[in-house]
Amino acid sequence: MAASPGPSIGRGRRSAASSSASIKPSRDAPSRSTSPRSVSSLEDAPSISIDTLVNHLLAAKRSLSSMTHVLRANEIANQARTWHEEACVLSAQTTFIHYSVIDQATILMRLRDELQATYDWGKRDFKKLVRAMDESDGSLERTMAMLRGTKVQRGLRPEDEEGQKSLIDFVDEESVHGLREAMKKSIEELQGIQQSFDGDLLRFDTDIRNLKKMLADAPTLTQDDDEATMTDRLETVIDHSSNMAQLLASLTIHFDMCVTAIRTTEGAAAVARRKVAESTQQDGDVSISGVIAEQESNLSDLEPKTAADRAEMLKVVVQDAAEVGDVVQEMADRLSAIEQESDVLHSQVGRARAAYASALDACAAMGEIGDRLPTYVAAGDDFRQRWDLEKDAVHAKLHQMAELGEFYERYARAYDSLILEVERRRGVEDRVAATWRKAQESVDKMLRADREAREAFRNDVGEYLPTDLWGDMQGPARRYRVVVEDVDSGQER
Repeated sequence: MAASPGPSIGRGRRSAASSSASIKPSRDAPSRSTSPRSVSSLEDAPSISIDTLVNHLLAAKRSLSSMTHVLRANEIANQARTWHEEACVLSAQTTFIHYSVIDQATILMRLRDELQATYDWGKRDFKKLVRAMDESDGSLERTMAMLRGTKVQRGLRPEDEEGQKSLIDFVDEESVHGLREAMKKSIEELQGIQQSFDGDLLRFDTDIRNLKKMLADAPTLTQDDDEATMTDRLETVIDHSSNMAQLLASLTIHFDMCVTAIRTTEGAAAVARRKVAESTQQDGDVSISGVIAEQESNLSDLEPKTAADRAEMLKVVVQDAAEVGDVVQEMADRLSAIEQESDVLHSQVGRARAAYASALDACAAMGEIGDRLPTYVAAGDDFRQRWDLEKDAVHAKLHQMAELGEFYERYARAYDSLILEVERRRGVEDRVAATWRKAQESVDKMLRADREAREAFRNDVGEYLPTDLWGDMQGPARRYRVVVEDVDSGQER
């Protein structure tokens, strides 16, 4: 029997001549397709017994139970369309959201790089400041060590003073210690500023890392999940469903032809009714008696007009009856193929839903990061401001330390000048003392001569002169001595 090009579901209304194209498995059936049978001439029409016709009728009746396959296939096809539409929409939305999140993540990375550059600048500047503080403190320490090692000459200190003093003993070291403590606090403050900013960067890094992990762990759509592949699967499902409907229409025509053959064969209708009554009637089965009665009241298009038409009809019935099993099996195979494709489509839409949900989660995470973004930007600005303020304070302390070191160096140089000044003054005093010694010797010589002259005067005329004539005549000679006196105070030394 040849395949009908496009029968509709239900009993077809065809002439006996055209009924030769009633049923045949489709060429593209998934399995067990059969080839068309050639139609014999009218002279070769077989002689068919009533029992054979009735058996063909019962087989045709049973084949109509394949209608459940067609209904199931139609249901699956409708569901497949829904899944296909949903998957396509979700795939497009997922792709848009995914690339939007990636674009925003790229912007976040650029901002993170800028903040990291600020942090790295702070680290480099911190090293420079610490190096400058170490150099300044080292220079001051060397100066103070020089003061400790420079002993004050004992001749400059009181004779009863215990121990030997050094230049450092005459310096207020507390100012140095206070300045160093201030420098340490500045270092701690700078480190605190760094740690605070570092904490903000770590939180920013955690947000970006979690976002990247969400994007990396997100379910991905495979090549089989693209729209073209899913469309091909949907078209396969629809094609199978359409072919099953055509095959069911062919089975319906074959059943109608069997009923017509039974009805137009004398005694066959009674035998058919008896065998149907003997078999178990299932709910939903086609009533053969009802179909026969309907055809008797309304002549079918299949009704043979001549003996030749009837012979041709019987020939087609016999040929189609041989292929009923193959057609039923083909419908079952097509339904199985539809169910397999449906399972794949269902898996694909499931992956599309999961990918879309993951994309929404990533978008929500991006929104949360966006809410915290002003905090991260403000942290960078705050780091700069606090750093510059503390840096100015450090530079001020470095300037104070440099001034203090320069003062101590001048102090040490002044001590060297003091030693020279002491030696100069001692030289002056020695020269003055030498001059006074020479003068004293001359005075002493004149005083000795004066005593001798006084004694000679008393011996020559003393006994002749009354003592009250000149009160100093008997007085002692005067003595002269040098007294050292402070110029400013006038006190003798």
